[in-house]
Amino acid sequence: MAKQVIEKEEVRFQDYTKDLSGAILQVKRDGQKLKHKIHNVALSIIRAWGTGQITGQEPADYFNSLSDASGYHAKPLANWLALKLKGKLSFSDETDKWYVEKDAKVNGDDFKSCRDEPFWEVSPPPAAKPVDYAGLLYVILAKNAKASAPEVHAKREEKGLNDRLIPTDVARRIREVLAEAGVTEA
Repeated sequence: MAKQVIEKEEVRFQDYTKDLSGAILQVKRDGQKLKHKIHNVALSIIRAWGTGQITGQEPADYFNSLSDASGYHAKPLANWLALKLKGKLSFSDETDKWYVEKDAKVNGDDFKSCRDEPFWEVSPPPAAKPVDYAGLLYVILAKNAKASAPEVHAKREEKGLNDRLIPTDVARRIREVLAEAGVTEA
């Protein structure tokens, strides 16, 4: 992957404390407008490609530019392009660029398929998964208990592995504190 040089942008502070709800609503609207604009530009590239207005590697050049300009939408856009224009447009991991397959052409069916399924529906953001720190702590304690067993400990010493283990009394106290807090082992 080619290293990108990121220029630092100057961000001016604008105070929205008087209408935070309105500002958040405006961000939501602007985000929707941006998604739709990216989708319409991508469709325009496909239409121009299909009608012969752009040929050769030009469609790929436009998709590369659109991807660069799309910011956080670049990954869902890339997933959509890879799925919808498979065999016509491909991505090179070596150059980090899209390229048009040899003699590839798009038609009205490709356009309709892309039009009817926007990129954000093909590649929706992953659902938020809260981290279960207590569960992770119980996993660590279980692994520590297993590694603390005398026969396991002896084998690890024979192999020259001397990982630090949580002392048994400390592990027991951690379990007690979690139980007092009402956190149970899943």
